[in-house]
Amino acid sequence: MLKNCDYKIVRDVLLEKAAPVDTEEVPLQDCAGRVLAREILAQSDIPPFDRSPYDGYAFRAEDTAQASEEQPVTLRITDYIAAGDVPHCPVTAGTAAHLMTGAPVPEGADAVLPFEKTRFTEETVTISEPQKSGSNIVYAGEDVQMGQLLCPAGIRIDAGLAGTLAGQRILRPLVYRKPVVAILSTGTELLEEDEDPSPGRISNTNRYTLQAACTLAGCTAFYAGTARDDEDEISRLLTKAMESCDAVIISGGVSVGDYDCTPAAMEKAGIRLLARGLSLKPGMAGAYGICEKEGKGSGGSGGNGIPVFGLSGNPAACMTAFYAVVLPVLKKRTGLRQYLPEHVRVRLTEDYSRRNQSARLLRGRIDPGGTVQEMQISPRQGNQMLASFAESNAFAEIPAGASLEAGDIADAFLF
Repeated sequence: MLKNCDYKIVRDVLLEKAAPVDTEEVPLQDCAGRVLAREILAQSDIPPFDRSPYDGYAFRAEDTAQASEEQPVTLRITDYIAAGDVPHCPVTAGTAAHLMTGAPVPEGADAVLPFEKTRFTEETVTISEPQKSGSNIVYAGEDVQMGQLLCPAGIRIDAGLAGTLAGQRILRPLVYRKPVVAILSTGTELLEEDEDPSPGRISNTNRYTLQAACTLAGCTAFYAGTARDDEDEISRLLTKAMESCDAVIISGGVSVGDYDCTPAAMEKAGIRLLARGLSLKPGMAGAYGICEKEGKGSGGSGGNGIPVFGLSGNPAACMTAFYAVVLPVLKKRTGLRQYLPEHVRVRLTEDYSRRNQSARLLRGRIDPGGTVQEMQISPRQGNQMLASFAESNAFAEIPAGASLEAGDIADAFLF
């Protein structure tokens, strides 16, 4: 078992044990944010035929070769083609087809000219300059060609991809099921929503922050309850939760105090501990393991068990460890091919003179910009200071023993 290791080592050990959950076909209208489970190849050309991008006229370019203001060319209109209609006859020498935006270009025509660049009557169209073959024609397959890879597996369906799938008549794509994550709190001091405040009790904020973070990650999170600081009670809740989930997150009871019994409860529930503690501030306290028993997360999903994350009860420490270790594992379980955080280089706008024996993740805010971006470090970095997460979108990574000044460059990752 790993002890007090670099958080990336612990994260990677857990990632090796994680696999995407099983799949299902879902109606396209319900697929926003879902992760594709197989690559999509184009089943037809887009557009499926040569089409006009304008309301105008289709004709043979060679018929306009000698056209000029002084000697314009007049062509006889032999067809009218609306969008959604089909040509009724081919275009031949000296003729043109009147067509609408999106309408098919008829056989024989190789150029289109918008209305406003012509003079026309109900029976004729007059053109005053030569036109090149292929002008103003959107050719079949110009956007997408049959057999082309439209998108790989492992990406989220956004608005553009939904439209692309609809264009291919893929109306029930195969996607990964949303992983189910159980949230479990420990601590006799925790105050639940149906309880009145009393001395010595504190609100159970971790329940809500973790549920929100899991939902935003593409999971379905549910609250599995709060246990007192009791090994048997935690073990019972944990065992029950694992019957119907793909991952479990526990907050509290993972340090080394007299009432910190979460790691022992995890082992009692059949979880093999892989790591205890991280070389990280905040978020040092923790217990990370895998349950290899049969259950929702280890049966049809093809996974290697249910990951269980025991995080600190201190709100900021809990969420730091969540973003650093837990979130990439959950993203892999959703089926995402890119599950590691996006790293950037940042220039600090404030000094950070405190030297730590372990690495530290400083939360702050960056605004997308150049190769090196300025990052404003929140002054509220304590283990209990959760409010600073609301104004932050990134962690700056401060190596163990380092002291940085305003203007120094640091690695960071977005959350």
